[in-house]
Amino acid sequence: MASPSKLETPNEPNGVTTQLCQWIEALTLKDVPPEIQERAKYLILDGLACGLSGAHVPWSEQAVKAMMDFEDPGQHALFGWDLKVAPLTAALLNGTFIQACELDDFHSAAPIHSCAVILPALFAAAQSQKRCVNCRSENPHFAVNGATFLLACIVGFEVGPRVGHALNGAEVLQRGWHCGPVFGHPAAAAATSKLLGAPSTQIEDAIGIACTQACGLMSARYEGMIKRMQHAFAARNGLFAARLARSGYVGIRKVFERPYGGFLAMFSQGSAKDPPYRESEVVKDLGGSWHTSEIRTKMHACVGGAHGLIEAIASLQQREPEKMADVSRIAHINIRLSHPVFAHEGWKAERPITATGAQMNTGYICAVQLVDRQVLLEQFADTKLDRDEVWNLASKIDCEHGPEFDHVVRGCGAHVVIQFEDGASLEETIDQPRGFDPPLPNEELFQKWRKLTANLIDHERRDAIEKYVLGLDKVDDVGKLSAALSGPVANPLE
Repeated sequence: MASPSKLETPNEPNGVTTQLCQWIEALTLKDVPPEIQERAKYLILDGLACGLSGAHVPWSEQAVKAMMDFEDPGQHALFGWDLKVAPLTAALLNGTFIQACELDDFHSAAPIHSCAVILPALFAAAQSQKRCVNCRSENPHFAVNGATFLLACIVGFEVGPRVGHALNGAEVLQRGWHCGPVFGHPAAAAATSKLLGAPSTQIEDAIGIACTQACGLMSARYEGMIKRMQHAFAARNGLFAARLARSGYVGIRKVFERPYGGFLAMFSQGSAKDPPYRESEVVKDLGGSWHTSEIRTKMHACVGGAHGLIEAIASLQQREPEKMADVSRIAHINIRLSHPVFAHEGWKAERPITATGAQMNTGYICAVQLVDRQVLLEQFADTKLDRDEVWNLASKIDCEHGPEFDHVVRGCGAHVVIQFEDGASLEETIDQPRGFDPPLPNEELFQKWRKLTANLIDHERRDAIEKYVLGLDKVDDVGKLSAALSGPVANPLE
């Protein structure tokens, strides 16, 4: 058994885990290019729009009820609720709200919904830091300012995709892991540790503690409300890990390098890739390339891999309005997808279906676009999930793997062939959906924020949140933003 003195020795100087943690400790906001800082603010705004939109959909309200049935009230705010809870519960529920509507961000090459993982952990950590009475810091009581919050958020935005690339990105998804929560655990721990001002040894402890909790089964896609919560597990567990490490609790060192029981070694088990993992990706071009700029955002309320399909159908509807007007004349639809997308959402939908399953299924999404000519949250209300016209079309749809889409640049693309009863056919190929490369510009994210919150909050509250987020580096206390986010909002499905 290792002695306590051995456990407390500094982390290894040459491993990628240590390199990453030392970079995180040393990073300042001045090191981050202005355009990356600005992009991060708009990504935060987008994440908060999703959180407010998702706060009162039925599955979110069910989650809140379940938690409050066995937890006492606390001091930490929830997005869109006049309710205070414990810090770990706040991280869990706020992350669940952000993921609730399938409208939040995603990283296409290393799939993770970053805001659902990072923002809830940071808000809870910031509120805890202000209230902390037993912290080891010489100045335990202080308000976390916006610049600190922004920098910590960027750290999280960087770490998650890097860990994902080390595991060959979407290949983890193909093997049945919900890869975002897997990649998200070290990201949330890293971001929270940065916000708390932890030294690199404690950052490494936090990442190790978070990595040993990493989880997420993709079978949650079929019917479970739990799919909405799985990224939030990473937010909660990353917060927990960072607080433990900050108090001196020793975690797993060299967690990315360990060949036996290490994070990359274990989550690459069963990989078809050679090599099964690439630990160098964790620190590749740190400070030179920024994954924050590669985070995509959604304009359709469904799984990101189906966005190319939606745009292919929409293109046919615009190009051939007469032929596409009467969907009852469609005899068959064939859809070709990349391997990760086909494995993730190309399964055959079965009736009845839940909102989770509907938003994660290519065939159902295709049918909805054909019938409603849009794929927004309202398409997945309980009252719309059992429509005959949608299910009649869904039964005529077959999906298959199209190797031509396996290159990362075309990963969310689709090829669609629609055959009609009269023998005619139409086809369309979308190599990549709009907003994939390049990502949607900041102005469109701002308009999305305005659209999603239009009927949820009043203009005064909306304007205050915008001011705090877009001027985040000048905010003296991020608690002001947290206060503006708390308080009731409407249910977008009512």
